[in-house]
Amino acid sequence: MPLRPAKACRKSGCPNPVTTNKHYGYCEQHKDLGGWFGNEKQKGNRHQRGYGSSWDNLRKLILKRDAHLCQACKKQGKFTRATHVDHIIPKSKGGTDSMRNLQSLCEYHHNQKTARE
Repeated sequence: MPLRPAKACRKSGCPNPVTTNKHYGYCEQHKDLGGWFGNEKQKGNRHQRGYGSSWDNLRKLILKRDAHLCQACKKQGKFTRATHVDHIIPKSKGGTDSMRNLQSLCEYHHNQKTARE
């Protein structure tokens, strides 16, 4: 059976090749980032990332404002229960926690938007 071609390490800027999936796409040097939530260690806990109790209160306000409906589904004429509050412009790209930059989304649309970003 032929060996599969090497892929690049998932760590941004790392030139090391990855030939096995033993470390979830990371090379030997960055293997501690692999696994369930391994790369989340760098980001800190939810409070350190700005998602503490004030975010919980803001989240409730946004869900109530949007009548607990997914705004992406609503644009398509469907009515789906929203379970996530999402930044329209991500915080990583300069977005803020203002109410104008927040929307309610269902899990499907939230996952799709997050994957694109």
